[in-house]
Amino acid sequence: MNSIVAEIVKIIKDSKDAISREECIWRYFTDKLSQSVAEALEIIDAEVAEKYKQKGYEIARRDWRTIQCVFGAVRFKRRLLKNATKKSIYPMDRELGLVPYQRYTPYFQYCIAQIAAKSVYRSTALAVNLLTPVEMSHQKVGSIVKHVGKKYAQWEKEQAVAEPAADAQLKEASVLYIEGDGVMIRGQGQKKCEIHRFQIAEGVETCGNRRQLTGTHCFAGFNRAETAKQIKMYLENNYDLSNTIVLSNSDGGNGYGKSVFDEIVDGCCRHEHFRDRYHVNKKIKERLNFVEGTLINKLQRHLWDYDWDGVSTVLDTAESIAQEKTTQEEQVQQLRGYLQRNWNYLNPIEKRGLGAYQKGLGTCESNHRLYSYRMKRQSRRWGKEGGEAMVKIITGLKNEELARALTQQDQTFQKKQSRQLNGAVRIALKKANAAVLHVGVQHGRLANYSPASSAMGKLAKIFA
Repeated sequence: MNSIVAEIVKIIKDSKDAISREECIWRYFTDKLSQSVAEALEIIDAEVAEKYKQKGYEIARRDWRTIQCVFGAVRFKRRLLKNATKKSIYPMDRELGLVPYQRYTPYFQYCIAQIAAKSVYRSTALAVNLLTPVEMSHQKVGSIVKHVGKKYAQWEKEQAVAEPAADAQLKEASVLYIEGDGVMIRGQGQKKCEIHRFQIAEGVETCGNRRQLTGTHCFAGFNRAETAKQIKMYLENNYDLSNTIVLSNSDGGNGYGKSVFDEIVDGCCRHEHFRDRYHVNKKIKERLNFVEGTLINKLQRHLWDYDWDGVSTVLDTAESIAQEKTTQEEQVQQLRGYLQRNWNYLNPIEKRGLGAYQKGLGTCESNHRLYSYRMKRQSRRWGKEGGEAMVKIITGLKNEELARALTQQDQTFQKKQSRQLNGAVRIALKKANAAVLHVGVQHGRLANYSPASSAMGKLAKIFA
Protein backbone atom coordinates (compact mmCIF):
# COMPACT_ATOMS: atom_id res chain seq x y z
CA MET A 1 0.00 0.00 0.00
CA ASN A 2 2.84 2.40 0.84
CA SER A 3 4.40 1.86 -2.59
CA ILE A 4 1.08 2.62 -4.30
CA VAL A 5 0.67 5.81 -2.30
CA ALA A 6 4.23 6.80 -3.19
CA GLU A 7 3.51 6.22 -6.88
CA ILE A 8 0.37 8.36 -6.67
CA VAL A 9 2.32 11.15 -4.97
CA LYS A 10 4.91 11.00 -7.74
CA ILE A 11 2.18 11.17 -10.41
CA ILE A 12 0.64 14.21 -8.72
CA LYS A 13 4.06 15.84 -8.53
CA ASP A 14 4.86 15.26 -12.21
CA SER A 15 1.41 16.22 -13.57
CA LYS A 16 1.02 19.53 -15.35
CA ASP A 17 -2.70 20.07 -14.85
CA ALA A 18 -5.82 18.54 -13.30
CA ILE A 19 -6.89 16.63 -16.41
CA SER A 20 -3.52 14.96 -17.03
CA ARG A 21 -3.19 14.22 -13.30
CA GLU A 22 -6.47 12.32 -13.11
CA GLU A 23 -5.84 10.56 -16.41
CA CYS A 24 -2.42 9.33 -15.24
CA ILE A 25 -3.85 8.11 -11.93
CA TRP A 26 -6.65 6.32 -13.75
CA ARG A 27 -4.26 4.59 -16.15
CA TYR A 28 -1.95 3.68 -13.29
CA PHE A 29 -4.72 1.85 -11.46
CA THR A 30 -6.03 0.10 -14.57
CA ASP A 31 -2.51 -1.17 -15.28
CA LYS A 32 -2.12 -2.32 -11.68
CA LEU A 33 -5.51 -4.06 -11.80
CA SER A 34 -4.69 -5.86 -15.05
CA GLN A 35 -1.34 -7.01 -13.65
CA SER A 36 -2.94 -8.22 -10.43
CA VAL A 37 -5.63 -10.18 -12.28
CA ALA A 38 -2.97 -11.75 -14.51
CA GLU A 39 -0.94 -12.82 -11.48
CA ALA A 40 -4.03 -14.28 -9.83
CA LEU A 41 -4.91 -16.27 -12.97
CA GLU A 42 -1.37 -17.65 -13.20
CA ILE A 43 -1.48 -18.76 -9.56
CA ILE A 44 -4.81 -20.51 -10.11
CA ASP A 45 -3.51 -22.05 -13.35
CA ALA A 46 -0.61 -23.64 -11.47
CA GLU A 47 -2.99 -25.25 -8.97
CA VAL A 48 -5.43 -26.38 -11.67
CA ALA A 49 -2.57 -28.02 -13.56
CA GLU A 50 -1.63 -29.99 -10.43
CA LYS A 51 -5.21 -31.30 -10.22
CA TYR A 52 -5.12 -32.40 -13.86
CA LYS A 53 -1.69 -34.05 -13.46
CA GLN A 54 -3.35 -36.41 -10.99
CA LYS A 55 -5.58 -37.53 -13.89
CA GLY A 56 -2.63 -38.48 -16.06
CA TYR A 57 -1.99 -35.21 -17.86
CA GLU A 58 1.51 -33.83 -18.40
CA ILE A 59 2.63 -30.25 -18.92
CA ALA A 60 3.70 -29.61 -22.51
CA ARG A 61 4.42 -25.88 -22.38
CA ARG A 62 3.13 -22.50 -21.21
CA ASP A 63 1.48 -20.15 -23.71
CA TRP A 64 0.49 -16.50 -23.49
CA ARG A 65 -3.11 -15.38 -23.78
CA THR A 66 -4.60 -11.88 -23.73
CA ILE A 67 -8.21 -11.17 -22.84
CA GLN A 68 -9.74 -7.72 -23.02
CA CYS A 69 -11.73 -6.69 -19.95
CA VAL A 70 -13.46 -3.39 -19.21
CA PHE A 71 -10.54 -2.39 -16.97
CA GLY A 72 -7.89 -3.22 -19.56
CA ALA A 73 -6.02 -6.05 -21.24
CA VAL A 74 -5.03 -9.01 -19.06
CA ARG A 75 -2.03 -10.92 -20.46
CA PHE A 76 -1.10 -14.11 -18.66
CA LYS A 77 0.54 -17.46 -19.22
CA ARG A 78 -1.35 -20.72 -18.84
CA ARG A 79 -0.24 -24.34 -19.19
CA LEU A 80 -0.96 -26.63 -22.12
CA LEU A 81 -1.48 -30.22 -20.91
CA LYS A 82 -1.48 -33.51 -22.80
CA ASN A 83 -2.64 -36.97 -21.76
CA ALA A 84 -1.69 -40.45 -22.97
CA THR A 85 -3.84 -40.07 -26.10
CA LYS A 86 -1.96 -36.87 -27.01
CA LYS A 87 -5.10 -34.83 -26.50
CA SER A 88 -4.13 -31.23 -25.72
CA ILE A 89 -6.13 -28.91 -23.48
CA TYR A 90 -5.71 -25.63 -21.66
CA PRO A 91 -7.29 -26.49 -18.29
CA MET A 92 -7.44 -22.83 -17.28
CA ASP A 93 -9.47 -21.96 -20.38
CA ARG A 94 -11.63 -25.02 -19.90
CA GLU A 95 -12.43 -24.38 -16.25
CA LEU A 96 -13.09 -20.65 -16.62
CA GLY A 97 -15.05 -21.05 -19.86
CA LEU A 98 -12.71 -18.91 -21.97
CA VAL A 99 -13.73 -19.45 -25.59
CA PRO A 100 -10.78 -20.15 -27.95
CA TYR A 101 -9.72 -17.22 -30.13
CA GLN A 102 -12.15 -14.87 -28.36
CA ARG A 103 -10.40 -11.75 -27.15
CA TYR A 104 -13.22 -9.83 -25.49
CA THR A 105 -14.86 -11.05 -22.30
CA PRO A 106 -18.66 -11.58 -22.18
CA TYR A 107 -19.09 -8.67 -19.76
CA PHE A 108 -17.14 -6.34 -22.05
CA GLN A 109 -19.31 -7.39 -25.00
CA TYR A 110 -22.42 -6.92 -22.86
CA CYS A 111 -21.38 -3.35 -22.04
CA ILE A 112 -20.68 -2.59 -25.71
CA ALA A 113 -24.10 -3.98 -26.70
CA GLN A 114 -25.89 -1.85 -24.09
CA ILE A 115 -24.28 1.35 -25.35
CA ALA A 116 -24.76 0.45 -29.01
CA ALA A 117 -28.47 -0.20 -28.39
CA LYS A 118 -28.86 3.50 -27.54
CA SER A 119 -26.36 5.25 -29.82
CA VAL A 120 -24.61 4.89 -33.17
CA TYR A 121 -21.44 2.85 -33.51
CA ARG A 122 -19.13 5.87 -33.71
CA SER A 123 -20.53 7.29 -30.47
CA THR A 124 -20.21 3.88 -28.84
CA ALA A 125 -16.56 3.64 -29.88
CA LEU A 126 -15.93 7.16 -28.56
CA ALA A 127 -17.50 6.28 -25.19
CA VAL A 128 -15.38 3.13 -24.92
CA ASN A 129 -12.18 4.94 -25.85
CA LEU A 130 -12.81 7.73 -23.34
CA LEU A 131 -14.08 5.69 -20.39
CA THR A 132 -11.93 2.56 -20.65
CA PRO A 133 -8.27 1.90 -21.48
CA VAL A 134 -9.43 0.11 -24.65
CA GLU A 135 -8.88 1.55 -28.13
CA MET A 136 -11.73 0.51 -30.42
CA SER A 137 -13.02 1.57 -33.86
CA HIS A 138 -16.66 1.82 -34.87
CA GLN A 139 -16.12 -1.13 -37.23
CA LYS A 140 -15.11 -3.27 -34.27
CA VAL A 141 -18.21 -2.13 -32.39
CA GLY A 142 -20.32 -3.33 -35.32
CA SER A 143 -18.52 -6.67 -35.27
CA ILE A 144 -19.21 -7.12 -31.55
CA VAL A 145 -22.86 -6.14 -32.03
CA LYS A 146 -23.28 -8.81 -34.71
CA HIS A 147 -21.62 -11.41 -32.50
CA VAL A 148 -23.79 -10.57 -29.49
CA GLY A 149 -26.95 -10.50 -31.62
CA LYS A 150 -26.19 -13.93 -33.07
CA LYS A 151 -25.47 -15.24 -29.58
CA TYR A 152 -28.84 -14.08 -28.28
CA ALA A 153 -30.67 -15.35 -31.37
CA GLN A 154 -29.11 -18.77 -30.92
CA TRP A 155 -29.98 -18.74 -27.22
CA GLU A 156 -33.60 -17.84 -28.07
CA LYS A 157 -33.86 -20.82 -30.42
CA GLU A 158 -32.40 -23.16 -27.83
CA GLN A 159 -34.84 -21.93 -25.21
CA ALA A 160 -37.78 -22.36 -27.61
CA VAL A 161 -37.07 -26.02 -28.36
CA ALA A 162 -35.80 -26.98 -24.91
CA GLU A 163 -38.11 -29.24 -22.96
CA PRO A 164 -39.13 -27.89 -19.55
CA ALA A 165 -37.85 -29.74 -16.52
CA ALA A 166 -40.01 -32.59 -15.26
CA ASP A 167 -40.63 -30.81 -11.95
CA ALA A 168 -41.13 -27.37 -13.55
CA GLN A 169 -44.32 -25.62 -12.49
CA LEU A 170 -46.16 -23.92 -15.35
CA LYS A 171 -47.62 -20.50 -14.70
CA GLU A 172 -51.38 -20.20 -14.41
CA ALA A 173 -52.36 -16.62 -15.26
CA SER A 174 -55.98 -15.52 -15.13
CA VAL A 175 -55.45 -13.31 -18.21
CA LEU A 176 -52.75 -12.80 -20.81
CA TYR A 177 -52.43 -9.83 -23.15
CA ILE A 178 -50.82 -10.66 -26.49
CA GLU A 179 -50.16 -8.05 -29.15
CA GLY A 180 -48.36 -8.07 -32.46
CA ASP A 181 -47.31 -5.46 -35.01
CA GLY A 182 -44.60 -4.61 -37.52
CA VAL A 183 -42.13 -1.72 -37.81
CA MET A 184 -40.72 -0.71 -41.18
CA ILE A 185 -37.06 0.37 -41.33
CA ARG A 186 -34.77 1.29 -44.21
CA GLY A 187 -32.53 -1.38 -45.61
CA GLN A 188 -29.51 -1.02 -47.84
CA GLY A 189 -30.17 0.64 -51.17
CA GLN A 190 -33.86 1.11 -51.87
CA LYS A 191 -34.90 -1.95 -49.88
CA LYS A 192 -37.08 -1.87 -46.79
CA CYS A 193 -37.08 -4.28 -43.88
CA GLU A 194 -39.87 -5.01 -41.44
CA ILE A 195 -39.33 -5.80 -37.78
CA HIS A 196 -42.01 -8.23 -36.63
CA ARG A 197 -42.89 -7.90 -32.95
CA PHE A 198 -45.01 -9.84 -30.47
CA GLN A 199 -45.35 -9.11 -26.78
CA ILE A 200 -46.91 -10.87 -23.80
CA ALA A 201 -48.10 -9.31 -20.53
CA GLU A 202 -49.76 -10.83 -17.48
CA GLY A 203 -51.34 -7.70 -16.07
CA VAL A 204 -51.16 -3.98 -15.38
CA GLU A 205 -50.04 -2.09 -12.29
CA THR A 206 -50.59 1.60 -11.56
CA CYS A 207 -47.67 3.82 -10.53
CA GLY A 208 -49.11 7.23 -9.72
CA ASN A 209 -50.72 8.48 -12.92
CA ARG A 210 -48.92 5.95 -15.09
CA ARG A 211 -49.70 2.33 -15.89
CA GLN A 212 -47.08 -0.33 -16.43
CA LEU A 213 -47.40 -3.86 -17.80
CA THR A 214 -46.28 -6.71 -15.57
CA GLY A 215 -44.90 -10.11 -16.50
CA THR A 216 -43.88 -8.92 -19.96
CA HIS A 217 -41.85 -10.81 -22.53
CA CYS A 218 -41.05 -9.65 -26.07
CA PHE A 219 -40.16 -11.37 -29.32
CA ALA A 220 -38.82 -9.62 -32.41
CA GLY A 221 -37.13 -10.48 -35.68
CA PHE A 222 -37.17 -10.02 -39.43
CA ASN A 223 -38.91 -13.38 -40.00
CA ARG A 224 -42.56 -13.18 -38.92
CA ALA A 225 -43.22 -16.93 -39.05
CA GLU A 226 -40.13 -17.66 -36.93
CA THR A 227 -41.09 -14.97 -34.41
CA ALA A 228 -44.66 -16.32 -34.14
CA LYS A 229 -43.24 -19.82 -33.62
CA GLN A 230 -41.01 -18.56 -30.80
CA ILE A 231 -43.90 -16.98 -28.90
CA LYS A 232 -45.99 -20.13 -29.34
CA MET A 233 -43.19 -22.34 -27.97
CA TYR A 234 -42.60 -19.91 -25.12
CA LEU A 235 -46.24 -20.10 -24.05
CA GLU A 236 -46.24 -23.89 -24.24
CA ASN A 237 -43.09 -24.18 -22.10
CA ASN A 238 -44.05 -21.60 -19.47
CA TYR A 239 -47.85 -21.34 -19.18
CA ASP A 240 -50.84 -23.56 -18.55
CA LEU A 241 -53.53 -21.81 -20.62
CA SER A 242 -56.39 -24.19 -19.82
CA ASN A 243 -57.93 -21.66 -17.42
CA THR A 244 -56.55 -18.46 -18.98
CA ILE A 245 -58.42 -15.73 -20.84
CA VAL A 246 -56.28 -14.47 -23.71
CA LEU A 247 -56.87 -10.97 -25.10
CA SER A 248 -55.09 -10.36 -28.39
CA ASN A 249 -54.77 -7.04 -30.20
CA SER A 250 -53.38 -6.05 -33.61
CA ASP A 251 -53.88 -3.68 -36.52
CA GLY A 252 -55.00 -6.51 -38.80
CA GLY A 253 -52.02 -6.22 -41.12
CA ASN A 254 -50.59 -9.10 -43.13
CA GLY A 255 -49.57 -11.84 -40.71
CA TYR A 256 -51.37 -10.33 -37.71
CA GLY A 257 -54.92 -11.59 -38.23
CA LYS A 258 -57.02 -13.43 -35.68
CA SER A 259 -56.11 -16.82 -37.14
CA VAL A 260 -52.43 -16.21 -36.33
CA PHE A 261 -53.25 -15.53 -32.68
CA ASP A 262 -55.64 -18.52 -32.58
CA GLU A 263 -52.72 -20.75 -33.50
CA ILE A 264 -50.41 -19.12 -30.95
CA VAL A 265 -52.81 -19.54 -28.00
CA ASP A 266 -54.24 -22.91 -29.02
CA GLY A 267 -55.74 -24.64 -25.97
CA CYS A 268 -56.59 -21.55 -23.92
CA CYS A 269 -59.85 -21.22 -22.01
CA ARG A 270 -61.10 -18.22 -24.00
CA HIS A 271 -59.65 -16.05 -26.73
CA GLU A 272 -60.95 -12.58 -27.62
CA HIS A 273 -59.37 -10.68 -30.49
CA PHE A 274 -59.50 -6.87 -30.88
CA ARG A 275 -58.62 -4.43 -33.59
CA ASP A 276 -56.21 -1.82 -32.30
CA ARG A 277 -57.97 1.49 -31.57
CA TYR A 278 -54.99 3.61 -32.51
CA HIS A 279 -54.93 2.22 -36.04
CA VAL A 280 -58.72 2.40 -36.38
CA ASN A 281 -58.74 6.09 -35.41
CA LYS A 282 -55.83 6.73 -37.77
CA LYS A 283 -57.70 5.04 -40.61
CA ILE A 284 -60.83 7.10 -39.94
CA LYS A 285 -58.93 10.39 -39.96
CA GLU A 286 -57.07 9.47 -43.15
CA ARG A 287 -60.23 8.49 -45.06
CA LEU A 288 -62.40 11.36 -43.77
CA ASN A 289 -59.82 14.11 -44.10
CA PHE A 290 -62.28 16.27 -46.03
CA VAL A 291 -65.05 16.46 -43.36
CA GLU A 292 -65.32 18.48 -40.14
CA GLY A 293 -63.93 17.16 -36.92
CA THR A 294 -67.36 17.03 -35.29
CA LEU A 295 -68.50 14.42 -37.83
CA ILE A 296 -65.41 12.31 -37.15
CA ASN A 297 -66.06 12.50 -33.40
CA LYS A 298 -69.65 11.42 -33.97
CA LEU A 299 -68.49 8.44 -36.01
CA GLN A 300 -66.03 7.43 -33.28
CA ARG A 301 -68.75 7.60 -30.60
CA HIS A 302 -71.02 5.33 -32.61
CA LEU A 303 -68.09 3.02 -33.26
CA TRP A 304 -67.17 2.57 -29.60
CA ASP A 305 -70.89 2.15 -28.75
CA TYR A 306 -70.86 -0.68 -31.29
CA ASP A 307 -73.78 0.91 -33.15
CA TRP A 308 -73.54 -0.04 -36.83
CA ASP A 309 -76.67 1.91 -37.78
CA GLY A 310 -75.14 5.10 -36.36
CA VAL A 311 -71.82 4.38 -38.08
CA SER A 312 -73.56 3.77 -41.41
CA THR A 313 -75.55 7.02 -41.05
CA VAL A 314 -72.40 9.05 -40.50
CA LEU A 315 -70.71 7.41 -43.48
CA ASP A 316 -73.75 8.21 -45.64
CA THR A 317 -73.50 11.85 -44.53
CA ALA A 318 -69.80 11.94 -45.35
CA GLU A 319 -70.48 10.43 -48.77
CA SER A 320 -73.17 13.03 -49.51
CA ILE A 321 -70.83 15.96 -48.81
CA ALA A 322 -67.97 14.55 -50.83
CA GLN A 323 -66.95 17.09 -53.47
CA GLU A 324 -64.44 15.15 -55.53
CA LYS A 325 -66.47 12.22 -56.76
CA THR A 326 -63.45 10.22 -57.93
CA THR A 327 -61.48 10.33 -54.68
CA GLN A 328 -63.53 11.39 -51.65
CA GLU A 329 -66.44 9.02 -52.34
CA GLU A 330 -63.96 6.25 -52.89
CA GLN A 331 -62.33 7.03 -49.54
CA VAL A 332 -65.69 6.73 -47.76
CA GLN A 333 -66.39 3.42 -49.50
CA GLN A 334 -62.98 2.09 -48.52
CA LEU A 335 -63.58 3.10 -44.91
CA ARG A 336 -67.00 1.45 -44.91
CA GLY A 337 -65.45 -1.78 -46.23
CA TYR A 338 -62.67 -1.63 -43.63
CA LEU A 339 -65.14 -1.24 -40.74
CA GLN A 340 -67.38 -4.02 -42.08
CA ARG A 341 -64.46 -6.47 -42.38
CA ASN A 342 -63.29 -5.75 -38.85
CA TRP A 343 -66.67 -5.23 -37.19
CA ASN A 344 -66.46 -8.38 -35.04
CA TYR A 345 -63.11 -7.22 -33.65
CA LEU A 346 -64.35 -3.69 -32.91
CA ASN A 347 -66.78 -4.91 -30.26
CA PRO A 348 -65.66 -3.01 -27.10
CA ILE A 349 -64.13 -4.99 -24.28
CA GLU A 350 -66.89 -3.90 -21.88
CA LYS A 351 -69.61 -5.41 -24.09
CA ARG A 352 -67.74 -8.72 -24.04
CA GLY A 353 -67.88 -8.85 -20.24
CA LEU A 354 -64.15 -8.15 -19.84
CA GLY A 355 -64.18 -4.53 -18.70
CA ALA A 356 -61.83 -5.26 -15.81
CA TYR A 357 -59.02 -5.98 -18.29
CA GLN A 358 -59.43 -2.89 -20.47
CA LYS A 359 -56.25 -1.10 -19.41
CA GLY A 360 -53.89 -3.79 -20.68
CA LEU A 361 -54.51 -3.46 -24.42
CA GLY A 362 -53.09 -1.07 -27.01
CA THR A 363 -49.50 -0.78 -25.76
CA CYS A 364 -47.70 -2.46 -28.66
CA GLU A 365 -47.45 0.74 -30.70
CA SER A 366 -45.80 2.71 -27.89
CA ASN A 367 -43.34 -0.14 -27.23
CA HIS A 368 -42.07 0.22 -30.79
CA ARG A 369 -40.06 3.20 -29.57
CA LEU A 370 -37.20 1.06 -28.30
CA TYR A 371 -36.66 -0.08 -31.88
CA SER A 372 -37.77 2.92 -33.91
CA TYR A 373 -35.73 5.48 -31.92
CA ARG A 374 -32.54 3.47 -32.48
CA MET A 375 -33.13 2.15 -35.99
CA LYS A 376 -35.18 4.79 -37.83
CA ARG A 377 -33.78 8.18 -36.86
CA GLN A 378 -31.44 10.18 -39.09
CA SER A 379 -32.46 8.08 -42.12
CA ARG A 380 -30.41 5.12 -40.87
CA ARG A 381 -30.08 2.11 -43.13
CA TRP A 382 -29.46 -1.44 -42.02
CA GLY A 383 -28.10 -4.58 -43.60
CA LYS A 384 -29.88 -7.81 -42.81
CA GLU A 385 -27.16 -9.16 -40.50
CA GLY A 386 -26.54 -5.95 -38.57
CA GLY A 387 -30.24 -5.05 -38.37
CA GLU A 388 -31.21 -8.50 -37.10
CA ALA A 389 -28.42 -8.37 -34.50
CA MET A 390 -29.55 -4.96 -33.22
CA VAL A 391 -33.17 -6.15 -33.00
CA LYS A 392 -32.09 -9.15 -30.94
CA ILE A 393 -29.94 -7.03 -28.62
CA ILE A 394 -32.77 -4.57 -27.93
CA THR A 395 -35.14 -7.49 -27.31
CA GLY A 396 -32.66 -9.19 -24.99
CA LEU A 397 -32.20 -6.01 -22.96
CA LYS A 398 -35.97 -5.50 -22.80
CA ASN A 399 -36.46 -9.07 -21.52
CA GLU A 400 -33.44 -8.72 -19.18
CA GLU A 401 -31.97 -11.90 -20.66
CA LEU A 402 -29.02 -10.66 -22.69
CA ALA A 403 -26.47 -11.13 -19.90
CA ARG A 404 -27.76 -14.65 -19.27
CA ALA A 405 -27.49 -15.51 -22.96
CA LEU A 406 -23.89 -14.25 -23.16
CA THR A 407 -22.74 -16.10 -20.05
CA GLN A 408 -24.32 -19.38 -21.07
CA GLN A 409 -21.34 -21.53 -21.94
CA ASP A 410 -20.93 -23.91 -24.85
CA GLN A 411 -21.28 -27.62 -24.25
CA THR A 412 -17.50 -28.01 -24.36
CA PHE A 413 -17.28 -25.99 -21.15
CA GLN A 414 -18.68 -26.92 -17.79
CA LYS A 415 -21.65 -24.84 -16.69
CA LYS A 416 -20.65 -25.00 -13.02
CA GLN A 417 -17.28 -24.68 -11.39
CA SER A 418 -15.73 -28.13 -11.13
CA ARG A 419 -14.23 -29.63 -8.03
CA GLN A 420 -10.78 -29.22 -9.56
CA LEU A 421 -11.26 -25.47 -9.97
CA ASN A 422 -12.81 -25.03 -6.52
CA GLY A 423 -9.96 -26.95 -4.91
CA ALA A 424 -7.33 -25.04 -6.87
CA VAL A 425 -8.87 -21.68 -5.92
CA ARG A 426 -8.91 -22.64 -2.22
CA ILE A 427 -5.22 -23.61 -2.30
CA ALA A 428 -4.30 -20.46 -4.22
CA LEU A 429 -6.23 -18.34 -1.74
CA LYS A 430 -4.35 -19.85 1.19
CA LYS A 431 -1.01 -19.18 -0.48
CA ALA A 432 -1.98 -15.61 -1.33
CA ASN A 433 -3.04 -14.93 2.26
CA ALA A 434 0.13 -16.50 3.62
CA ALA A 435 2.25 -14.18 1.49
CA VAL A 436 0.70 -11.08 3.03
CA LEU A 437 2.63 -9.68 5.97
CA HIS A 438 0.21 -8.33 8.57
CA VAL A 439 1.61 -5.59 10.74
CA GLY A 440 -0.49 -4.46 13.68
CA VAL A 441 -1.32 -0.80 14.16
CA GLN A 442 1.15 0.85 16.54
CA HIS A 443 0.18 3.88 18.58
CA GLY A 444 2.67 6.23 20.20
CA ARG A 445 3.19 9.78 21.35
CA LEU A 446 5.96 12.12 22.42
CA ALA A 447 6.21 12.73 26.12
CA ASN A 448 6.29 16.44 26.84
CA TYR A 449 7.47 17.69 30.22
CA SER A 450 7.84 21.30 29.11
CA PRO A 451 5.44 24.13 28.26
CA ALA A 452 3.27 23.66 25.15
CA SER A 453 4.80 26.81 23.66
CA SER A 454 8.29 25.33 23.78
CA ALA A 455 9.94 23.62 20.83
CA MET A 456 9.33 20.16 22.31
CA GLY A 457 5.73 21.07 23.08
CA LYS A 458 5.12 22.19 19.50
CA LEU A 459 6.71 18.99 18.16
CA ALA A 460 4.55 16.83 20.46
CA LYS A 461 1.48 18.71 19.24
CA ILE A 462 2.35 17.89 15.60
CA PHE A 463 2.44 14.11 16.33
CA ALA A 464 -0.57 14.13 18.63
